[in-house]
Amino acid sequence: MNQVRRDVLRGTVSSALLAVAMAAGILRPRNAHAAVGGLKQTMQALQRSNPVLNDAIRLKAPAVAVDGSNVFIEFSCDLPDVDALIVFADRNPQPLIAAFQLAPEVVPALQMRIKVAETSQVWVIARSAGRFYKAAKSVRVTSGGCGVGVN
Repeated sequence: MNQVRRDVLRGTVSSALLAVAMAAGILRPRNAHAAVGGLKQTMQALQRSNPVLNDAIRLKAPAVAVDGSNVFIEFSCDLPDVDALIVFADRNPQPLIAAFQLAPEVVPALQMRIKVAETSQVWVIARSAGRFYKAAKSVRVTSGGCGVGVN
């Protein structure tokens, strides 16, 4: 396929989605800007805290991932008043994978595909009522059926 055509289609689809979201009122520029500021404050608060392990955060991830560039995880949280979820993979070049600011009416349950550079711990951190809680799962990344190693 022609690369220019791919670029045009990719830009058109994302622009169309953005336009539909804005027209529906789902995405408002002021709200998006406020959410970015809220995430920055959340990350600063996380740096000053020491998250506590908690069984109310359920994290499902494969024990062994054949392809580290496509690891499916799913997590949910039964803690009350969850307003932020953060995902880390501790041995990635950029450990922060995703950070979500949640509205009060949103159920704190997500599924996503992530990249894991090498065998490492995947962490989910939730903020509930101003305190941080965490859960972890070790994901072993293999290459060609052979283990990269667990250090």
